[in-house]
Amino acid sequence: MAALSLRAAAAVTATDRKGWDPGPLELMYVEDLHRPFGVPVDEELLRTGPGLSHLDLAERLLADAEIAGATRDADLLVVASGLPDLHPYTPLAPHLHDRLGMTGRRFTITEQGSTAPFTAIRVASAGHRCGRTRRAAVLVVEQSTHPARGPFRERATPSDSAALLVLEEGPGPRIEEVAQVHGTGPAALEDRLATLADGPGRALVVLGPHTDPALRPPAGAQVHRAGRTAYATGVWLELARHHAAWTAAYDRIVLCETDARAPGRSALLVLTTAPCAPTTGGPRAV
Repeated sequence: MAALSLRAAAAVTATDRKGWDPGPLELMYVEDLHRPFGVPVDEELLRTGPGLSHLDLAERLLADAEIAGATRDADLLVVASGLPDLHPYTPLAPHLHDRLGMTGRRFTITEQGSTAPFTAIRVASAGHRCGRTRRAAVLVVEQSTHPARGPFRERATPSDSAALLVLEEGPGPRIEEVAQVHGTGPAALEDRLATLADGPGRALVVLGPHTDPALRPPAGAQVHRAGRTAYATGVWLELARHHAAWTAAYDRIVLCETDARAPGRSALLVLTTAPCAPTTGGPRAV
């Protein structure tokens, strides 16, 4: 069975403001969520933030008829978010599942920071290998209206953005491997990147906005660094916007991101663009 390929993609970054005026019950709900962690809620942050929810961003993506059509026939929908939604009680995956008239499974992956989208890709690949997923849609989404201040806001860069990837057998950059690297400092990640980027043809390494600035990319590989304008969506926005040009120019594309909230945790995705015969093993997950 051939591996899944990236067949279509779209990205959106919002800079406008919708605003949110939470009522007493909504504030009570948010406070209850934060109280066990000893984190005070700042109402001003909620009321002055952009107020764009995950649903708002997803709907903006689906306003594109082409990506909406490609997603409609998917039999697996995975929503990956590195940060909570503005309205945590709004189930996005079931809503989109019904909105698009999809059949099959849908769920959300959270609590993994900026590595959540990599896990979503791994899940989609596993579903394909066992014959339960023909076409998968992976939505990577984040919003920037959060009710608490803290050091995280200095380390990370939450944005109002989303990327939608449609995965299926066929032409396009093919998922070869999903990997995780644990350990502080750039050395372990440099070694893993060198291994994954090694191969015939030209390689492109796409570094996320929160990878270590001291990280040395593999020798001979071209490097594209995502700007620090997003947290979990950074490399996925770049992939969605440039995948066609990258596919034409490179034989191997390696996406790499480190979680700003857990600097010892990084994730990588390898896409190959050169034609190959179908294999029975499918993409590797390490």
